[in-house]
Amino acid sequence: MQINIRDLMENIEDSSVELEEKDVVSSERIKELTKMKINEYDFKEKRSSKKKFVTVLIAAAMVSALGISAYAAFRGGLEGVSFGDPTDPSGSAATEKIVVPSGSESNDEYSFQNPPQSHMISLQGYSDTNEFKASKEWYEFEDKYDQDWKICDAYDKKCKKTGKDPFEEKYPGYGIYSQEMADKADELIKKYNLKLRGKFIDGHSNPDDPKDTSIREKDLKEMFGDIWDDKIHGAGYCYENGTFSLDADYEKVSFQIRRVIKGTFDTVYLNVGDISQYKQSTYKTKSGIEVSIALQDRSGVVLANTPKGFVTINLCQNEDEDGNPITYTQAQIEEFVDHINFDKL
Repeated sequence: MQINIRDLMENIEDSSVELEEKDVVSSERIKELTKMKINEYDFKEKRSSKKKFVTVLIAAAMVSALGISAYAAFRGGLEGVSFGDPTDPSGSAATEKIVVPSGSESNDEYSFQNPPQSHMISLQGYSDTNEFKASKEWYEFEDKYDQDWKICDAYDKKCKKTGKDPFEEKYPGYGIYSQEMADKADELIKKYNLKLRGKFIDGHSNPDDPKDTSIREKDLKEMFGDIWDDKIHGAGYCYENGTFSLDADYEKVSFQIRRVIKGTFDTVYLNVGDISQYKQSTYKTKSGIEVSIALQDRSGVVLANTPKGFVTINLCQNEDEDGNPITYTQAQIEEFVDHINFDKL
């Protein structure tokens, strides 16, 4: 079944796409193209924030005095992986006029107020690493590239005509659709001495549905050892070099975890909103690895620089059995991360 790549990258809401969507493209491909998101704001992340489409911010929390003091006292977590300046008060607060492009249902102009600050963070490592620097350069390149979608549309037409994607075999999951993008990726790989992730690996732990090739937590344990205990359950995708992402649950904690192998060129980001809203701390897990924990009530981020890679855990909003919102506590998240063996990741 053919699909317009513009439709894929515009209309998939977030990285929690149902894994059963096999009739269009693989769930792994959808997840990779649509990136990870921060669930506090129900932020609908597109391929590029500069594409002229309206992005709706459902809620913008006020910065509390506690959030400000915690932010001022801590300098090792989200600040160290932010693509922008987390202390910049301007952020992206300007009001923008958005023009829906021709071919859409409407050509009206819209005005909207961006959140006071909106920080995109790296999932590849801290700012002094080559992995971070390459990802940041790619993000800046992609953000300005193909503003009117003409290159993307031409690529889509060519793929429909030939029945082949000329870039997917070498760059699976990178969303590359032009020679300029391929050349830029190769340039950054050479500049920072990195490697591609390789192809997707199929999972084999769902005997009830042979067509479901999603990676499960059991598959990852078989491949990488005792990386977490049996209370963690989820599904996602994995690459040949060991980079993986999993949407999972541990008791009342709903989360997304991504491990990027060191030395990898990776292009997945996470929008965390305003960093100053987080209460940040460090915690040494039972596995002996120090992690950074950033919490803002119903969501948060955990970062860990591990022996083999860099691990990001996106804590997603969740509800109890009665439908009541769950507020994450420091003690709860510390207990949760103790069930992950970061020393083996």
